[in-house]
Amino acid sequence: MARAQRHSGKASRDVISRVRRAWGESPFYQAQLKGPAPDRLLFKPDDPYAPDKTIAQALARGRIALGDESIDCEGELEKLWDLAEPDGALSAWLQEFSWLRHLSALGDDGKAPARALMKAWLDRHERWSAESWEPYFTAERLVELCAYHPLILAGTDAMWRSRVLACMARQTRHLARSAHRAATGFDRLMTALGLGIAGYSLPGCEGPAERGLEMARRELRLQLRPDGGHVSRNPSRQLKLALRLQSLIKAIETRGFQPPGFLRHQVQRASVMAAFFRCPDGKLAVFNGGYEDDSKALLAVQTGTDVDLGPADFARHSRYHKLTGARALLIADTADDSGSAFKSTGSLHFSSGRSRILVNCGNGAHRGISWRKALEQRSAHTALSFVESGASPVFGDVVQRRGEEAAGRLLEIERRIETPNPEGASYLRRLFLAANGADLRGEEMLAGCAPREIDSAIWRFHLDPGVRASLARDKKSVILLLPNKEGWRFKSNCPELLLEKSVYCGAGGAPAASEQIVIRAGVYDRREDTALNVKWALQRLDAV
Repeated sequence: MARAQRHSGKASRDVISRVRRAWGESPFYQAQLKGPAPDRLLFKPDDPYAPDKTIAQALARGRIALGDESIDCEGELEKLWDLAEPDGALSAWLQEFSWLRHLSALGDDGKAPARALMKAWLDRHERWSAESWEPYFTAERLVELCAYHPLILAGTDAMWRSRVLACMARQTRHLARSAHRAATGFDRLMTALGLGIAGYSLPGCEGPAERGLEMARRELRLQLRPDGGHVSRNPSRQLKLALRLQSLIKAIETRGFQPPGFLRHQVQRASVMAAFFRCPDGKLAVFNGGYEDDSKALLAVQTGTDVDLGPADFARHSRYHKLTGARALLIADTADDSGSAFKSTGSLHFSSGRSRILVNCGNGAHRGISWRKALEQRSAHTALSFVESGASPVFGDVVQRRGEEAAGRLLEIERRIETPNPEGASYLRRLFLAANGADLRGEEMLAGCAPREIDSAIWRFHLDPGVRASLARDKKSVILLLPNKEGWRFKSNCPELLLEKSVYCGAGGAPAASEQIVIRAGVYDRREDTALNVKWALQRLDAV
């Protein structure tokens, strides 16, 4: 029955796709995209993300690699569009025109490859294409073209300029009719904001811009929490959203219009929430599918932000806590992950100065579905996980408590565990960071669980790839050497600590080899079959 339903659903989607393709290619729809032909751009959005000159140089030679995909067209750039897999990450990167940012690093030398790629795209997709004119791709492409239009248009003849600008205007009008069909909530929000920016940048497209504003108002109401956090709880998405909101306000003001009040309010809250995740190294803490991202972009989003509007140490609605002590920073995720792809409740980021120590493994989406699924699991987080078996318990609601005193700051994260035990079961993670930032202590308590559930419990502490770790001979402590030359010791009441291999995808590139400290509940000699108390400490050596 289920198989028949899936087949029926796929058949329905195929029919809808064919109908949309036929309509998009029809002369009736093409006529709706006609309008005033712009002769210039009225606004150039700032792009604070830093370009990568290495990527640009490789692309100029016809070579490109993203995740597990790579293409080498041996200098014939127009072939890139044909060689990329239609549904792959590389094809998406090309269709979003993200490569324009990197080619800008080459200065005038970037103009020739940019124009060659633009011409090849126009030759294939200028009128309409179901794949390349998908709403999210179209919005991202228009924003990139507005930001880097000198690479494409500067010093060119009137015919080429007219062709490019007319196509941009047609895409903007198309987007005004199709933005609501973007695949996900975040895609719809970014599509609406991109439509607003493109509409105010192109003369004669003010109508589509107004549609984008109205759609953005609706999506922000649905997706932005009262503390300014996006519902995805993804720091990288939070940063991109804040930057896009800032860019839209600048586009409106450049045209001499007054930005609506809701937009000014939302951009402040979103920007402060993005800054919440900033680590001392200038990049983002890695949580819920985010990456370290770009320190230049994070600095840009903080410019002009009113810090009094947002969370200082506790994002009440996004459920993140921040503990600070001197040079140390601890960020903890205390939200209920029951409906989330990333099983991250209780996960940690801890750093000292500009050196990260404890991290989460990051997002493997750019590496393919197997990587993505693996890095969504609890075992890919600095948190409690369980051996994959039928013994793994089911988690319930989360409660957090916080306290501050002269000696330091305390955070408790307690979660109910579904169990047949009439007295109930729970898991408590208690964290204390000393005021001098040199002593982080943890206590992990499982209570009311079945013995086989406790035996399957594992606490993992993933280390940043820059940390060098060595296990003591008695296997009761681990010495850590940070890139900033600080020495730290991890110790525990565990009879036998383990130091195992791990992997880190938080930087967004190729996976980096790292290590993890592992505490297994099974090695404890327990007096109580239904409870376990694990204690650990991470201390700076010069402060011990």
